[in-house]
Amino acid sequence: MDVKFINPFLLGTVEVLKKMAFVEPRPGKVYIKNTSLAHGDVSGIIGITGDMIGSLAISFGESCICHLVGSMLGESFAEANQEIFDGVGEITNMISGVARTYLEKEGMHVYAAIPSVVYGKNHTINHILKSPSIVIPFATDHGDFVVDVCIERSGEESKMLKEYRVVNQRTPVLPAAPENQNPPSDSVPSATWAGKKEMIKKKLLEIMAIRDDMVKQLSEKPFMEISQRQLLKKRIPMLEAQIKRFRLDLSTAEMLSNISADDLEHPKLVEHYQHYESGKRKS
Repeated sequence: MDVKFINPFLLGTVEVLKKMAFVEPRPGKVYIKNTSLAHGDVSGIIGITGDMIGSLAISFGESCICHLVGSMLGESFAEANQEIFDGVGEITNMISGVARTYLEKEGMHVYAAIPSVVYGKNHTINHILKSPSIVIPFATDHGDFVVDVCIERSGEESKMLKEYRVVNQRTPVLPAAPENQNPPSDSVPSATWAGKKEMIKKKLLEIMAIRDDMVKQLSEKPFMEISQRQLLKKRIPMLEAQIKRFRLDLSTAEMLSNISADDLEHPKLVEHYQHYESGKRKS
């Protein structure tokens, strides 16, 4: 398999988890897998067709996926449950969407099915193709996971659509969350408060656009999958909290940008009529 067909899945994985779960996974050495045994406790699997055919599977250790989904939703999970499974499906869908965007830049039109989730110790993954798959291992501070790709070029798109029931429609990717979840004071340049103000304003507008897009999706897509609707409903309050913090930081930056550096270092106290010299207080 050509490495240029694998890199999109590596890049897509890093991009999605960095933006949605605020985690930057560390890729390991790629290897070939000849068995159907999954390397994890829960796996998301999605079919791919178009100019490329095959399937993508992402397998997570339980502690790893509990942390990732918990970070996405702003909650804490001790063990896998239905919300975790829904999160696995969404992560698989988003990584597939970003990877397909990269493949389209190579001139290929690729489509995807609805992801499915498998859970349990020693579960198996049955790829559409029967050839060996390419596995990209990733490490995080909360556990490991693997991206398991088994795809090849296709010349029979119509046959694959019929045989594997893959929907011939691009799967929409959820709007990306801002790269930094922390307040902008740690992420903006420290040159001047005016510069900080512009950076904060830009970040604020980005987050508001993401929030507005999610709200629009909820109102305009009444038949959206329940799991995706629930995910959007949980992310919107998180974005609202970030918007409040950014607005407070913007107000602070605007105030400080109007104060000169000299005034900050050597504040000038203007005497008020209540300030009196010792011994000259008027009755």
